[in-house]
Amino acid sequence: MVTTDVKEIIKQAAEQEEKAYKFYTDALKFVKDAAAKLWIKELAAEEVKHKEMLLKFDVSKIRKFKPDKVQDLHIAEYLVDKDVTEIKDFQDVLIVAMKKEQKSYNFYVSMAKSTDNADMKKLCKILAQEELKHKHKIELYYDDIIFKED
Repeated sequence: MVTTDVKEIIKQAAEQEEKAYKFYTDALKFVKDAAAKLWIKELAAEEVKHKEMLLKFDVSKIRKFKPDKVQDLHIAEYLVDKDVTEIKDFQDVLIVAMKKEQKSYNFYVSMAKSTDNADMKKLCKILAQEELKHKHKIELYYDDIIFKED
């Protein structure tokens, strides 16, 4: 039987996806380049899709899910933290976005380690991998765009 805890985690994850969507749409005001704006809009749209997926998630099928393996580039870990209030340009947007995805990833990994409930553990691992996918995508973009500007 699926526990209420799993349903609560799904609800919280959906709320986090909504917050991420708001972050990306708010961040558009700091992006001047048309291609970069389009890319940020795509990230925002992905967050909406993730939220919809979570809200329609069939918790009875959780054991069938297999999280994808994602390479962590660890770029975010070498960058200085920035607060949303400190964003001044596109590079700042990327840094804050990477850091947010890293924090979400860490949260779900921690949750997975802290529970003995197999369904909850599996769900947290799936959600952690999704956050790592987002971080990886942003880190690749950061590497391609920002590091090449130097």
